[in-house]
Amino acid sequence: MMKRVILLMSIFLLINSLSQAAIPKPKAYNDRSLIYLTLDDGPNRKTGALLDVLKKHRVKATFFILGKNIKGNEHLIRRIVAEGHLIALHGMTHVREEFYASPITAVRQMKDVQRLIYEVTGIHTNMARTIYGSDAGMTPAHWQAMDEAGFEIWDWNVGSLDHIYKKDNDPIEQRVFNRLEANYEMNIASIILAHDHSMTPKALDTIIRYAKERNYEFRTLEGVHPPYNFFNPWEPNE
Repeated sequence: MMKRVILLMSIFLLINSLSQAAIPKPKAYNDRSLIYLTLDDGPNRKTGALLDVLKKHRVKATFFILGKNIKGNEHLIRRIVAEGHLIALHGMTHVREEFYASPITAVRQMKDVQRLIYEVTGIHTNMARTIYGSDAGMTPAHWQAMDEAGFEIWDWNVGSLDHIYKKDNDPIEQRVFNRLEANYEMNIASIILAHDHSMTPKALDTIIRYAKERNYEFRTLEGVHPPYNFFNPWEPNE
């Protein structure tokens, strides 16, 4: 009887150890195989086509919404949410002088777009990206005001430059490929900056195919901490 008990216990311990070994270790937020695809300045008439590409590849992205573009495009906001993407804040206008005029104006714009998104979706988010990036006008006073208002500021480490090249897909794609490879070599995750108004469906499709062929994994920024920004960039993953 004792031998049987010992045998059963041994089998149980073996199965348990094998089960533990089979459970993959969760990836760190900054794992070099991760890509966080972000799209700014939407929604607009081009957003739907980009959503089609994301849906085809089963890729989820983070959309930083510009408040002035919400009216008339509420259906696109709802579609973004319905298809599993993450909604975030990008201020009301894209006018540098208006947004960065003072810490108060910057916070007010974020609160205004935050309210509009809540009215359309019922989602309250404090994830934000300042226009032109945080190095374009965020003074220490701006940072303090944003922090006190509860906003998390996000930047990027892969600039697609689609707003410069627009319909010229090749340089956009090559720029992203080069930056992905550089981040991989530096052992850090990639946050891609693209724009609803200038990233073409073809370029987006090519970028996603390239990444998936190399076993990258796409994720949204939901639950990722700490926020990556130019003043507090992520350290390479050990």
